[in-house]
Amino acid sequence: MKKNLSSPVFPVLCFIAALAFGCGGDDNPTPASCENGINTYEAALNAYIADITNVSKCNALKAALNDLAACPGLAAGQKKEYLDEVAAIDCD
Repeated sequence: MKKNLSSPVFPVLCFIAALAFGCGGDDNPTPASCENGINTYEAALNAYIADITNVSKCNALKAALNDLAACPGLAAGQKKEYLDEVAAIDCD
């Protein structure tokens, strides 16, 4: 995995903070039906943060985000945010 200043850790941490605490102006909260996806994502994120050099954990994080983006009932804007996060994570 590349080591540079554009490491995915900071954006991912910001993203999980937004999931956990929400945004004041968020008109479309994540639906309750996506709770399992959020839990899977949080577990993958914690595993990846514990070992950011592990490519398989990085790929698991991206897969969890993709699954979360596919959650039914998710607003288009939220789906785009999740998919943008996937695109920002470089596991190679």
